[in-house]
Amino acid sequence: MIKCKDKVTPGAPMQKEADQDLARRSITGVFSYFLLWLIIYFISELEHASSVLLEFLGFMLAAAGIGRLYLALNFRRLYADHPQLWRCLFALGTIVSAATWGSVCVLSLSYDGLGPTSVMVLLSTAGIAAGGIVSLAPANWLGGVFVLFLLLPIVPSALLSGKLSEGGIALLFMTFFIFMLILWRRLHNEYWHALAARGELLQAKEAAEAANLAKGQFIANVSHELRTPLTAIIGSLGMIKNYPSEGLSGQTSKLVDMAFQNSKRLSVLINDILDFEKLNANRMDFDIQPIALAPFLKRALELNHAYAEKFQVSFKLEQPPTDVEIAADENRLMQVMANLLSNAVKHSPAGEQVSVSATAAGKDIRIAVTDHGAGVPDAFRKHIFEEFTQAESTSPKTKNGTGLGLAISKVIIEKMGGTIGFDSVVGKGSTFYFDLPRVIAGLPPEPDS
Repeated sequence: MIKCKDKVTPGAPMQKEADQDLARRSITGVFSYFLLWLIIYFISELEHASSVLLEFLGFMLAAAGIGRLYLALNFRRLYADHPQLWRCLFALGTIVSAATWGSVCVLSLSYDGLGPTSVMVLLSTAGIAAGGIVSLAPANWLGGVFVLFLLLPIVPSALLSGKLSEGGIALLFMTFFIFMLILWRRLHNEYWHALAARGELLQAKEAAEAANLAKGQFIANVSHELRTPLTAIIGSLGMIKNYPSEGLSGQTSKLVDMAFQNSKRLSVLINDILDFEKLNANRMDFDIQPIALAPFLKRALELNHAYAEKFQVSFKLEQPPTDVEIAADENRLMQVMANLLSNAVKHSPAGEQVSVSATAAGKDIRIAVTDHGAGVPDAFRKHIFEEFTQAESTSPKTKNGTGLGLAISKVIIEKMGGTIGFDSVVGKGSTFYFDLPRVIAGLPPEPDS
């Protein structure tokens, strides 16, 4: 953590960012100078003091302003070749501008005393000092020199006039000069501390992103390496499991079956992890096409019927709207349906029924899966779509999940332009639903962004 009292030593990247910020701020300041100069020249009577001197000061201001604009607008090209030269030229333009305005103040006091012309010029100068000190905060020493050349010439001019009122002006500007220097120093320190803190945050963010990418790659590599031998193990165990029962003892058959089931669970976990990492890394492709809703839902129930039958749970499809199409990737959407249906089955008591419905929801179609289980505990609701999370349950069926199904489903639905959510009453059951765009006749589905 950076403390304000600590001195920040800027490195090359920080110095470049500060110089670029300085160039960007100066563009507005230069136009302000030109505008004030025009007001003073055409509205005040200062041109009557010494037209030759005033035109010379105007020429100096224009030259310094155009030079600073050129340096600011061409920062990347000029700074890349000669950063130190850029700083020197920019500082020179700033000092010339400040000295010019200071000379205009001296000229106005000499010509008009404390009349309307000098008051106009003095107020403009004070405004430039206040604005310039903020815009020059990134510079290491330029702010102090800027105030010195801008305000200090006024003090001897006012003191040498011999008038009490102008002596008061000298005292006022001396006080203002000191205040501006203190303010500049404070702004300068705060700017560098803020820049250093932002740099640390960016470094921490980049390190976290790199670590997250390395983690994802490691998990993907390990999962891929595990998938091949695991497939062979599942195949071998399946063949042994299907041998005639007299070929294996009861205990051996039980152990083979246990190994077979655990291997399949491990395979599901690996596939879920790979899918989740692909989704997070935006490496999963989606083929959004029109899907006939009613046939799709019937096929989803058929594919998951055997799983439900295993737990003595049945499916009920409430009559979906006919001749309705939704825009989605059919394979990915079938994966979401499998996740929601298997979740509903696992949380349903034996003999219960899981119902599936499809209804219009504005321009979308809402597909809902409802069970009559224990419901989602209140404390778990905010974590329901997080990865590797499962609500506490006494049912052994719920222990077979990976804790990734709902997290994967949420990302898939959102990638297809939809939303997902749930309603639940503890002790009565839950309804998980998602909304997907309905395909309007004659209009193709929108591609995934």
